[in-house]
Amino acid sequence: MPTVYDSVVGSKAYQSAKQQLLDAIRKELATISMPKPAAEELKAQYEKILKDVADVRGRDLFYKWVGSGAGNGPFIELGDGSIKYDLITGIGVNFFGHGNLELFEAELDGIWCDVHQGNLGPNPEYGALMREVLSTVGAKSKLKKIWLTTCGATANEIAIKIIRQKKFPATKIMAFKDCFAGRTTFLQELTDNAAYRQGQPTYGEVHHLPFFNPKSKSTAAEQAAAVVAQMKEEFHRHPGKFACLEFELVQGEGGFNAAPREFILPIIEEAKKNGLAIWDDEIQTFGRTGEIWCYQRLGLDEHIDVATVAKLLQNGAVLYSEEYNPKPGLISGTFAGATSGMRAGLKGLELLKTKLASPNGRIRQLEKVALGEFERIKSGPQGRHVVDYTVVGGMIAFTLFDGTLDQVKKYLFKLWDLGAIGFYCGHGPYRVRMLPPFGAMTDEQLRDVFKRCEQAIEETAKELKP
Repeated sequence: MPTVYDSVVGSKAYQSAKQQLLDAIRKELATISMPKPAAEELKAQYEKILKDVADVRGRDLFYKWVGSGAGNGPFIELGDGSIKYDLITGIGVNFFGHGNLELFEAELDGIWCDVHQGNLGPNPEYGALMREVLSTVGAKSKLKKIWLTTCGATANEIAIKIIRQKKFPATKIMAFKDCFAGRTTFLQELTDNAAYRQGQPTYGEVHHLPFFNPKSKSTAAEQAAAVVAQMKEEFHRHPGKFACLEFELVQGEGGFNAAPREFILPIIEEAKKNGLAIWDDEIQTFGRTGEIWCYQRLGLDEHIDVATVAKLLQNGAVLYSEEYNPKPGLISGTFAGATSGMRAGLKGLELLKTKLASPNGRIRQLEKVALGEFERIKSGPQGRHVVDYTVVGGMIAFTLFDGTLDQVKKYLFKLWDLGAIGFYCGHGPYRVRMLPPFGAMTDEQLRDVFKRCEQAIEETAKELKP
């Protein structure tokens, strides 16, 4: 005898109604296909919405950006009726694009019952999502267990609890300069940005090591040797106090700084010699860099003890080896995630496995298009304003002019006016930052984005000219 759930979703009435809904949405979303300006008749109402948001939260939005609730692929419709390319996608959350009906159909079969699921009494999506994430780690990986949560910051908090329990009484962490791990009371100390801990206590628990510098005259191996020497000095000064080494293989907010294997592997090996856990923070890189895990791109599979993910998974999660399986009582939490988010995460993993993530997958194809577009711009009249650029899968950043925050903001608002939304990262220099929805973009759309980027460079340069 089928369950009530199976009877509902399997019924002809439900399936017919669902198909009618999907057809109606698909027809309307097809009209969102290119950037366009705001509708005059919506501007006054939209300004009121923006003011109301600013009033209740205590500060303005960075952009005049409140979505209408609709979008299609790389395009988002704002409440004033304008349409823009969304190249930052909620700091990477909407990797699969707006209005993705494959994700929506998966979500739809779960949203009519429970909004959220918990660790005490979950539904089938809970176990299914955990199994699917674990199926992606690779045969060489030690990651065998997983715990679901709701966001990246909570995932990172759980990770450090697991590590500290295993390594007790060691508590200190080695991380890298310019890293970003979150803004909780603990994570604001781990994150290397003093602006995020103004008025907050710090406890001397984190030592920040130099990260790889591609502009250095030293090789990656030579830079790694210098870091290892610093690690040895810290181990001597604080014997038995360090619990783990934490890193992002591509630093997100720090400037999209990427570390090659030749740099990171000797540092991992030195940490292992001294009994440290190896914690790979893939909250931003997971699914985005060409392989499902960035550690797979660098061949570091067997070295990772703990890993954290979120963003395009539509959930947060901590993965860990059998050795780091925590004792009962250490981790729990009311919410494991929204039912719709778990179902969307499952569909997203399916898309990554079948279409997007592999050496010849869609992400790598778009990576090549982006690199080609930067080469085109660099060879043209605006190339002199592009200091450098980074493309690692769907993680894109570039430095313009003198790399000041004021210049970057001027550029971003020019780009906004031209129908595309980016953001910034780094801090000396500041860089233009993009996390495009590579799960939903065409080559032509990405090339059109770069034409708008190039035009924004030209217009900003004219404004900056003395």
